[in-house]
Amino acid sequence: MTLPYKARLNEQTFLNLPGFNGGGAYVYAFVEDTNERGLGVGPLCEPDCTCGWKDNFEPRLELSISDGDDVVNLGFAIESDGYRENSLHKLDTLIAALRVFRAALMEEFEPYDRRSRELFELEGGCQDEPPDRGCRRAASIS
Repeated sequence: MTLPYKARLNEQTFLNLPGFNGGGAYVYAFVEDTNERGLGVGPLCEPDCTCGWKDNFEPRLELSISDGDDVVNLGFAIESDGYRENSLHKLDTLIAALRVFRAALMEEFEPYDRRSRELFELEGGCQDEPPDRGCRRAASIS
């Protein structure tokens, strides 16, 4: 008999705004709620085994990040203090990396916009494309 997973957390969040890149990028997080489950049978026991071997098990833990094409699955474990510390460190490091990446991304807005304005002026203020795209018409060379 297969035990259905009871979720403490079961959430999928799409990363792109509607209309961007097909909308397939997402983050999926699942943490099983094992609060009401007892010990399991030994890992080598068959379903009808009566040997009495009991074993603990880890909850199902899943964190997946997809860009719409590829998926990264991050593993987490809680079976010892060391594994727990490493799992929390992995999450804290990921959060910190996302924060500094966001800040650096925002710092690139102004230089990109400056270059777009410069290109717009070089191209004679093309009206057939917005300034953030440029009309790609060659500027005249004097």
